[in-house]
Parts: sequence; C-alpha cells; structure tokens
Amino acid sequence: MLGKKTLYYSLLLAFTFPVTISWGQQSDYPDVDIIVIEDLLQGNEDIDASDLVFVFESLQAFAQSPLNLNNATISDLQDLFLLNQIQIQEFFIYKKKVGELISIYELQAIPGFDLKTIRIISPFVKVSGEKDYQKSIGSMFAESKRTLQMKWVRPLELERGFTTQSNSENPAFEGSPDRFLMRMRGRFENKFSYGFTAEKDTREAFFKGSNKHGFDFYSAHIFLNDYSSRIKSLALGDFSVSMGQGLIAYSGFAGGKGSEVLKVDRNRRTLRQFSSLNEILFFRGIGATIGLSDNLEVTAFGSYRRVDGNIFEPDSTDIDFGEFEILTSSLQLSGFHATQGEIEDEKQIGLLQTGGKVRYQKDTWHVALNTIYHRLDKPLNRTNQPYNQFTFRGDELFNVSMDYGFLIQNFKFFGEAATSQNGSVASVNGVYIGLDRRVSMSILHRHLPADFHALNNRPFAETTQGANENGLFLGLQLNLNKNWDWRFYFDTWKHPWLRFNVDAPSKGVEYFTRLTYKRKRRMEAYLQFRNEIKGRNAPSNETPIDFITDNTRTQFRIHISNSISKSIVLRTRAEWSFFDNEIEPSKQGYMLYQDIGFKSNQFPLSFTARFAIFDNDFDTRIYAYENDLLYTFSIPAYSGRGTRFYVNLRYRPHPKWSIEARYERTFLNLEKTIENGFLENPKGIGSGNNFIEGNIRSAFEMQVQYKF
Repeated sequence: MLGKKTLYYSLLLAFTFPVTISWGQQSDYPDVDIIVIEDLLQGNEDIDASDLVFVFESLQAFAQSPLNLNNATISDLQDLFLLNQIQIQEFFIYKKKVGELISIYELQAIPGFDLKTIRIISPFVKVSGEKDYQKSIGSMFAESKRTLQMKWVRPLELERGFTTQSNSENPAFEGSPDRFLMRMRGRFENKFSYGFTAEKDTREAFFKGSNKHGFDFYSAHIFLNDYSSRIKSLALGDFSVSMGQGLIAYSGFAGGKGSEVLKVDRNRRTLRQFSSLNEILFFRGIGATIGLSDNLEVTAFGSYRRVDGNIFEPDSTDIDFGEFEILTSSLQLSGFHATQGEIEDEKQIGLLQTGGKVRYQKDTWHVALNTIYHRLDKPLNRTNQPYNQFTFRGDELFNVSMDYGFLIQNFKFFGEAATSQNGSVASVNGVYIGLDRRVSMSILHRHLPADFHALNNRPFAETTQGANENGLFLGLQLNLNKNWDWRFYFDTWKHPWLRFNVDAPSKGVEYFTRLTYKRKRRMEAYLQFRNEIKGRNAPSNETPIDFITDNTRTQFRIHISNSISKSIVLRTRAEWSFFDNEIEPSKQGYMLYQDIGFKSNQFPLSFTARFAIFDNDFDTRIYAYENDLLYTFSIPAYSGRGTRFYVNLRYRPHPKWSIEARYERTFLNLEKTIENGFLENPKGIGSGNNFIEGNIRSAFEMQVQYKF
C-alpha cells in the first residue's frame, strides 16, 4: 500500500520547510496559530466542531478589547482558553508576591510562561494601571461592535435522496442541497453580547413543507458578563450552563485527550451566551449569577424548549408509566430534519430544565454545590437491549453535585462528586503538579458507574456517554529549553458494562507523545506518536455468542510549519495509521498534505489552500483540521484512497465588508477504495439516500460579512 508515491511525498516532506497563519489584530480572525486550534480539537473527533465558536468569539472579543492582566480574574484567564491551570495558578502566585505587573514582558519571570506562551496570548492581553469602570447597558449597546453575516453552502454532486424514489413520488429529502445561515452579533468588549442566528441545513426545507416559517433553527440571546460586583452574569434567551467537571451539566467546547496534557479539567463560567450552531446542547430561558459578597455567589436558571424525540405508544411489555399514553424511545441528537422520520421526530418532547449553583471562592480555593432538574412531558423508555439495562428511564431526573478546587504550594487539586436520583454516585478528581520550573504533571481519575444518570453531562472520559467508565489519566509536559518541548500522556480505562456493539465488559489503554522544536516565530516542527488498544466485538463472528477482541490503532505524524516570509506560510504533514486485531489481517494507511497561505496588509485579498493524498480504510481513517470560512470549523476524516483539495479566498474591499469563498473537492479511486473495504458500490460514494454517483464529491461556499 505504501509504494513509490508514498516515498515520493516523503522525500518532498523532508525538503519542505514550513505553516501557520497568524492573522493581525485588524483582521476578523484572532491571532492564534492554527496548530493551537488543532491541539484544542485533537482527540475530539466526536464533538461538534461548531462548539469551537465559544472559544473563537471569546478570543475575538479579547483581540478587540485586550484583557488587563492587573484586573483579571481566574475566570477571565480561563476564558482565554490558551493557558493551562498550572500557568493560571503561577500567575496569581506571582501577583500576590510582587503586586501588579508593569509590563507584559514581566510574564517571563513566571514559571510556565515561556516565550511561545507569551507570544500566543499577547494579542489578547495588556498591562495597565487603569481600573475597570462600569457603563450603563444603554452605553454598551450604543458602543458595541455589530456584525451581520450571511452564508451559503452548496454540494455540487446530488445525493440519491434528492431524486424521486422508486416507491414514492417524492424525494427522500424534503428540501434542497443548499445550506443557508444568517447571523447577527453585537458585542461590547467581553461584558455585553446580543444577537440572533438562523440556519437551514442541507436537505432541509426552506419556506415550505415542514419549514413554512423559513429557517429550520433559530437562536437569540442577550448576555451580561461581570456587569457589577453584584450582577456577575445575566442570560436571556439561549445560553449555556457548565458546572464543576461536567458530571451533571456542561455545554460549549469541552477539550479531550491531546497534546494539551495540562488542560483536562472542565471548570468554566457557569453561564455563557450561546452562539453555536449545535441544536442540542443549550438552554432557552433565563439565568443569572449574583454576587452576595466578595466571596459568595449564587446562580439560578430556568429553561424550557421542545426537543427531538422518537415517540411510540406503549404496549404490555413496557414499564408502567401511569397516565402516559405516549412514550419516548430516544432523544434525537442530530439536529437534522430532512427525511420523513426526522421531521416526525422534530420537537416532539417538551423539556423543562432548572437548577442552581452556590459557590464560595477564596484566593486559593473554592467549593460549590450544584443542582439540576429535568422534566420530560413524555417519559423516556429506552429500547430493550442488554447494553441499555442501566440507562435512565422515566420523565423526571434530578442531579446534585459538589465541586472543589484548592491550591497547596505547587499542587492544584480539583474535582466533582455527583449523584443521580437513583442513588448512583459518580466522581472526577484530579491534580496539576508543578514539579519544576520546566516540568509539570497532570493526574485525573474518573469513576462513572453504568447506572449514573444525567442528560447534559460531558466529563473528561474516553466515551461521550458520561457513564459506564472508570479510568486514570497521567500527563507530563517538559520544556527542555527555549526550543524543545516534550509532552506525554497515558490513559487507561474500563467499561464495567456492555456498550453498543460491545457485548461484554471491556477495557482500553492509550499512549501519546509529542516532541516539538520551535525556532523563534518562523518555524515549528514536531514528531507525534499515538497508540490505542481497546476491546470491541470480534468482526465476522459466527459463534452463538459475541466475544471481545483487542483492537490496536497506532498513528505516527511528522509536522513541519514555517513562515517563509511575512506574507506566505506553509504547512506540511505526513501521517501514517496502522490497525490490527486478532481476527483480521493488519491494515495500514497514510495521509500527506501541503498547505499554503497568503496574507498581506498591502493587499485586500488573502487565501489558504491544501492538497492532500490519502489511502485509508475505516479503521485507519485520519482526522485533520482544515482552514475554513469565518466561524466555521472542519475536522473531516480522510478515508478511502484518493486526493482532496480546497482553497479559501477572502476579499476585503472595505474595512466594513469582507467576502469569502471556499471550494473543496475530493476524488476517490473507487476500485482501490472498495479493495480497502471502505466502499461497497463500485458506481459511487456512500449508500442509501446519501449515495453519490461517480467518484467526486465537491462543494462551494460563500460568505459575506458586514460590520456596522
């Protein structure tokens, strides 16, 4: 599989230097290297990338109005998403010893703040003796920066579901292939935000059929943040709720396993504005955080909205739910409403959610009590499968948890313990350790019983279920010198009960290491190795009972990035993937890509482009972050055998206007892809309603943004 073509591109890699695009503060793009964004996403392929909007908009606000480090709180530095807990705790230890900072360059005296970290955060922070002052809501509204954004996306090859089906006069998809998005945002610094979002996904109807009112998804919010010493937060409309380590509630971007080994905790602001396109993980109503004293604050929130659910009439084999004549078999999480089944499930369930938090914070420690209550107007009754034996059933769910954090010398402890109304107790506990000025360590243990019930939980874990898992994570970061950096993690876990397609208790282990070389602002290169072993049902099993076999996935990456001039940047990557188990022959695959980007303050036009070749099947698929249009984040899987190309163009004819366009095209060698076991139909890509005739899949996007 790895033949002459691979050798050719490997040699090309060896002689190619360089990568990341650093957008200036006058741009709409925060000045963060693409590698930093990709590291946030690494290991999170199952997470909706639209949640990264939380990170992006926070950085954008700080870029427009830098955070004064002399007035910053722990929550402010966490909102940067660019500092780990060791760095944050060392920052406040330093300030307590020496007082206010005089210059941003003083950060070099703080352990954990190397030149790379200071360079990354410098566009978003400042050092000033000025104190924050309060403005009225009217003044903040009048002085806010507003943006109107409109976007259109069109796949160029039609899927089978858009044509008339053989057994019906109507296509399987109700709407057109087009995707439309309209977004308006107003923001004053990081204190006041308001806006609305309207979106129609591809395949969904638009001003007809089930969407006679226009778009399929609408969202709006008004949000106040740190308005005064009493009003810490006030949310109206759509908002997100995060408590503790995510055992009972967490919405927004949640990092996972990756090179950021010192970012495994979940502590964020309890309430935040909702601006993502994730149609599932948000609250709709009102929420507020009130400061009762300098150390004590109370949060309360209430939400009601209609959510998607698969409903049915109970029979004699179902659990007796009393007066209820309709039950819910599952809550739908896709957010798509294009086929008849999806449309029938749309907004079938009324979901009431309310809760609160009491938090006491001192200089070096905090403790908080969290509660959340869920009420469904139709009880949830999961399908009668063995792996569902311990899952939640009913129409009410109540969770209580306590989270904590405290600092003792170079140790930062954190954690949360939670219970569901059936009495099951889950916990996440961890510690960050500053072993030396150059060496830091993280340890996290999670205990998530199979019968622990929560609807909005997203703790740090191997799976997204937030239950049926016990595990231990160890991370190590070593700054060898100003040029070299080494990171490592080890994670081991067990699933005490069955899971979907895993018909017995199972376990897994994962190793990761990365060695990075940095040369000033121009160049960064790293070698990365990842190995994962976990159990799942043996393939092609002909015995009466399924048995578990260990599946081993190994990935090796070489990445080189560099700015060859002030205007041109390049990125080059080669990645190999290997898969093996006790039953099937071993598999191997690879991906190679070359990125180029151009941006100059002297020209209104900028662009980024990529060309990639890949040869993988499903088990060796490789995920890679792609540059996209503003507020869009792509992490596609490179699967099959073929090539992929994309180009993004951005034109700014006026400081208030920007026009962006993207074209992407994937070419698959169908014969070789079928040999790899990734495709079954030699005439096209995909299956069922998603089948595309031919071996090309492409799309065009266009976006216009206006500031006023």
